[in-house]
Amino acid sequence: MTTASLVSNNKNNIDLVLTPEKSSTPVSELDIYDLIESSEYGDLHVVSNNVKNAIAEMNDVLKSLPDNQTGREIRYEVLVRIDASATAKIESDEMQASVEITTAQGGAHLSAKAILNAAQEQGVVKGFIKEQLISLAQTAARAEPGTQVSKIVAKGKLPQNGRDTQIKMLVESAQSRILRPQARADGSVDMRNLGDIICVKAGDPLAQRIPFTLGVKGYTVTGKDLEPTPGEDCQLEVGEGTVLSPKNQNVLISTLVGLPKIINNGMTVEKVYTVNNVDIGSGHIKFEGNVIIEGDVKESMKVIASGDITVGGFVESAMLESGGDIIIKKGIIGKKQEVETNNVDNLKMSAFVNAKGSIHATYCQYGELIAGTDITIENQLMHSIVSLNGKLWVGQEDKLNGKLIAGHISAGTSIHAGSIGASAGSNTFITFANQIEKYKHRIEQIDVKIKDENEKTQELKNATEKLRKLPKERADKEVLAKVVKAYQFHSSTLGDLYYDRERAEQALQRFIESVYVEGRERIYHGVEVRIGDFVERSRREYGPSKMLYRERKVIIDPIVNN
Repeated sequence: MTTASLVSNNKNNIDLVLTPEKSSTPVSELDIYDLIESSEYGDLHVVSNNVKNAIAEMNDVLKSLPDNQTGREIRYEVLVRIDASATAKIESDEMQASVEITTAQGGAHLSAKAILNAAQEQGVVKGFIKEQLISLAQTAARAEPGTQVSKIVAKGKLPQNGRDTQIKMLVESAQSRILRPQARADGSVDMRNLGDIICVKAGDPLAQRIPFTLGVKGYTVTGKDLEPTPGEDCQLEVGEGTVLSPKNQNVLISTLVGLPKIINNGMTVEKVYTVNNVDIGSGHIKFEGNVIIEGDVKESMKVIASGDITVGGFVESAMLESGGDIIIKKGIIGKKQEVETNNVDNLKMSAFVNAKGSIHATYCQYGELIAGTDITIENQLMHSIVSLNGKLWVGQEDKLNGKLIAGHISAGTSIHAGSIGASAGSNTFITFANQIEKYKHRIEQIDVKIKDENEKTQELKNATEKLRKLPKERADKEVLAKVVKAYQFHSSTLGDLYYDRERAEQALQRFIESVYVEGRERIYHGVEVRIGDFVERSRREYGPSKMLYRERKVIIDPIVNN
């Protein structure tokens, strides 16, 4: 019977050794594979062609071999030891690379270092992840022989773009400061201490330029540098009353005592006049610049400034006029007037505050306020006459809880308060007439032009018809051409004017539909809102509601999810 055995050779591989002997049960390929599987060499790679060749040669020997005779030995290398191999795969964007390991078949496994070296030889040179290399080596060593395992072993790094130049304000701007009661050390609030008035001295730092950065380069796993986008640069804006510090050109300092205001990429310091109180002792104040009054403005006194006016105390039946903003840390108090019943056109309030910019005060009663932009009253606005082009806000900055009680309000865009009106039913009249009149005035101006162009167009049309009816001997083609050209010009202008009028009417309608009055907590009875030709008066107490124009009437609409 033919014998088969597996024998190590000098290459540390395994030979199949067959000793042919003619019998009725010859050795088959299947027998050889069973022999390999049951041997200690099952992890090695089988050279299947050599198995076939060995069996074929054995069969040839057996053909000429007499029965029970042993033929020559047949030897083929059928099992070889194969070391693990590594193939690197680089993604198309070169930002990631993985390594696929074909595991060892009786040969040597790859260490993490060997995997790294193999990846480097195949073009992966940067961004290796040590933990992944170790994990891949361990996984491959445990895997079935001759199988494939892979892991991401390297990642590129995106460039870190540069930071733009930053302009850092080192002092608070007067026009942006929010006036609020100051906290005591024990956590309570001092309602009389509303913070220091903002004023800088010569040499005080105002703003700092923090230069842009170039960014940090990135890289691909193949070692290519990825260039960052540098930050954008800008310079400090040297405004009036400021200069770059001689010690540090990235710092803006003040050159005078004054009021700081933020401008684009810098600050200005405006002239400031400071006084403790405005009373008989100080006299009226009229100043080209900003005025800071640390205390009160007493009865019958006047303060007129081209810039901002800041008052640390009260305004008591006095007049303030400002070319900028007016900030009153405490309140505006005028003498009692029957504001709800009198014709306000003939009423002169003892406390009069007029700002081309905004007005901010803690409260106001029996005063007349006029603002070019917004008005903010923190607590209560009572029995006053108010006219503004922007928004009226009655309440704290972060909470709409103020009270708007009685008086006449002509707002620009919207009115916001915690409650509007009073339980006693005091009349509160609200209108948006100032802005609506501006739209109507624009339409009236267009109408005047339309009338003028209509007349000119009609005259030219009549002239054209008369010239065309003249006999040929009296007709002047040159004159006719000029008249026709003038007619066409004025006719086109008339068309443009009608288009302008339509757009102006649409703008008026959009404005009417955009304005509203908001009572975040309640609206009492006696609140009358007029929007254009439409008016509505509350006849009972409402919860959180808005009064606004819809479908040719003013409605009271509840605020949902307040």
